[in-house]
Amino acid sequence: EYQPHVGDQDALKLTVAAAVQETGQVLAKELLVRLHTPELTLTLLGPAVVGQEVPVQVVFQNPLPEPLTGASLRMEGAGISCPKPVSL
Repeated sequence: EYQPHVGDQDALKLTVAAAVQETGQVLAKELLVRLHTPELTLTLLGPAVVGQEVPVQVVFQNPLPEPLTGASLRMEGAGISCPKPVSL
């Protein structure tokens, strides 16, 4: 239900404020709800050698009932000098 409103964010921030009539106390609370993202399984398909590219298989399951469109994968990490997005 929230997909059209969330955009690129992976969390919802809920805020509630209340006043207790009997005591006049005011209460405010915030809750950050992180949306679940699928787990990724990475498998090296060749030997990892410093300074050389290595093919990697990435597997995940789409948890949504809608097909993914316009998706891309970008890997970042130590030793990856210029990550390039890969269209899926």
